[in-house]
Amino acid sequence: MTELLPGTKIPSKLLTHEAEALYITRAINLLKRSRLNSHYPDARALMSHIQALAPNIHQGLYPGVEMHARSGLPTYKEWTRVQTDVLLAPDQLRQLGDRSTLAEKATRQPDGIFAKQLKKIDYYTALHNRPLATLGDMRVALRRVDTTQNKAWFNVVLDKLDVSGLFVRYTIDLSQQSSAWNKPVVTLDKETAQHTQAFQSLIYKFTSLDAEFTYVKLASIQGLEIERVIKGVIGPFYIDHTIIPQTLQPLFKAPDHHLGMFSVDMIAHDIPEDRQNDPLESFFSEKLSPDAQAGYQRARAQMGYKRFKDRKFVAHRAMLPALRQFCEQHNTRNIIYPS
Repeated sequence: MTELLPGTKIPSKLLTHEAEALYITRAINLLKRSRLNSHYPDARALMSHIQALAPNIHQGLYPGVEMHARSGLPTYKEWTRVQTDVLLAPDQLRQLGDRSTLAEKATRQPDGIFAKQLKKIDYYTALHNRPLATLGDMRVALRRVDTTQNKAWFNVVLDKLDVSGLFVRYTIDLSQQSSAWNKPVVTLDKETAQHTQAFQSLIYKFTSLDAEFTYVKLASIQGLEIERVIKGVIGPFYIDHTIIPQTLQPLFKAPDHHLGMFSVDMIAHDIPEDRQNDPLESFFSEKLSPDAQAGYQRARAQMGYKRFKDRKFVAHRAMLPALRQFCEQHNTRNIIYPS
């Protein structure tokens, strides 16, 4: 059973029973076969998080799973529900007590309270110490320090569940000149580094935009030098009951067809030349007005960076020929893994 949830700003669908189980299985399979590198959020943690939403885990304690109909991933409410239950698990298990005692009581009263408590024990046991996806976290690692230049190099990684319902990882390599540390974006204490709240807020604002926009904005901050910006995105997943864009609808010729997308957007100085290998998204600057495009062209000339966009797919085997043809028509050669 599926139904469109009323009164929501994002298109969401509640999946229950067989549809719920099938959705969880397919979403995990798309992640499992994607072979993601460190440019993307942790796929194993995402799979573990999604598995916790499965009906064989919650055993009917929840009505189903709410899916973001455009991203094809669970809605924010579902991700946070599991987070909360994992935190509650140790205390709940202490309160519920011995499983064998509850199981005996549940056998004598199959429709009573003990049967539900038994389900809760199994549910919280499955969640206890379970790895989960990061919904919003920034980490800063100090790469090296040159005291003669009063300069430090950092690696910044932000993982975030975006407002679009997609999972995003921003990876930024930058250096900071200490003479400009009046308003530092990273504070340095011996051999540890920590981002400032202002810097985190700035990066959070950029997560829905592309890597070039982020690069140019950061490069304009006094004292910063940006080596590379990489944006890796998990999703959308087009599974049963998702909203499929019109350009992709011809690929879906059977109800069981499904498709997962994993894109990367990179700006760096060590890219030999611009390369656009995404059949669905052009470079951000190409969507702008002529004046704005000219501004980005000047920025590329002055800063010397290059652009790279790519997208890989995991698709139902029957979709592979049509998907390859779709990529060829857009002059791209993409990695496509069979599901």
